[in-house]
Amino acid sequence: MDIEKSLDYQKRFFTNFAAAWQDHSDLDLYRGIDATADALRLDLSEVPGYILAYDKQAQSELRAYLQKGLIEWLQTYIPFFEVSADGIVMFGDWYHRRQFGVLDVWTRQIMQYSEAERQILPDLETYAADPENYLKKRLASLHDDAYSEADHLQSRLEKAQAAVAAEPDAPTRSNRDRAGGGFKGLMKNFIDQPEEDAATTPVQPSGDGSEVATLQSQLSAARAEAQARYDEEKRQIQVESAVTNYEYQAIISQYSSLKQFENSLQHISDSYMASLAAGPQLATQRESDDDNA
Repeated sequence: MDIEKSLDYQKRFFTNFAAAWQDHSDLDLYRGIDATADALRLDLSEVPGYILAYDKQAQSELRAYLQKGLIEWLQTYIPFFEVSADGIVMFGDWYHRRQFGVLDVWTRQIMQYSEAERQILPDLETYAADPENYLKKRLASLHDDAYSEADHLQSRLEKAQAAVAAEPDAPTRSNRDRAGGGFKGLMKNFIDQPEEDAATTPVQPSGDGSEVATLQSQLSAARAEAQARYDEEKRQIQVESAVTNYEYQAIISQYSSLKQFENSLQHISDSYMASLAAGPQLATQRESDDDNA
C-alpha cells in the first residue's frame, strides 16, 4: 500500500467512524475498532487512543457510550448477573454474593483479575460433580488440615509409649545386676567400668517417660487449637457452600448444564456482535408486524 492509498484508507476509515458515532451505531463503532486492531496489530484496549488522537476525555466518552449498551445486553444474555454502571459484574442478588469479574468494554469480555474471581468456576465444577456431598467433603478437608499437627503428635506419642512399654523393668534389672554378687559383683562393676567417669556419659533409656509426658501435653494443646480453628472456619465454609449452591441453581435454571454456561461466557463478544448485527433486522420485523396487525 503506497502513501496515497494509505492516506485514502485512513480518510475513509475516519469518515466512516465519524458517521458511526453520529448514527449511534454500536455495531459500526465496534467494527471500526476491531478492524483497526487487526490492521495495526494493536491490542483492542490501545485502539481507542489511536483513533481519537489519544484524547483521554474523548476515549472516556466513547467507553461510557459503548459500555451502556453492552451492560444492558449482558443483563439479558445472562440474567442472573448484576452489572454496575462501571462494569462490576456480581453473581446474583442474594446475600454474600460474589463478584464474578469486571466487564471490559473494548474486548467485550468479563475479565477475572483476582484469585477469588478465578476460583468461582472451579468451585462450581466441583459442586456439579457431586452436589450432595460438596459441603461434607469440604468440611472433611478442613478437619484433616486443622488436625494435621495433632495427628502427627498422636503418632509420635504412640511410638514413645510403645518404647516405654517394651522395657518396663529396665531400670530395676540394671540395679539388680549391679548389686548382685556382693563383693564379687562390686569388683566386676569396677573392672568393667570404662576409664571415663560414667556420670559424664549417661546412658539414655530407649523408653523415656518424660518424653511421653511432654508429648501428651503438646497433643492436648494441639487438639484444642485444632478444634478452635475448625469451629471458626466451619461456619465460613457453610456460607460459601450455600453461595455456590445458589450460583449453581441460577445457572441450571437458564442453561442445560454448567458446561453450556461456561461456553456462553467464552462467546460473549461474538454473541454481542451478532446481536448488534441482528438488531436492525429485528426492529424492521417488529415494524412490519405492527403494520400487519
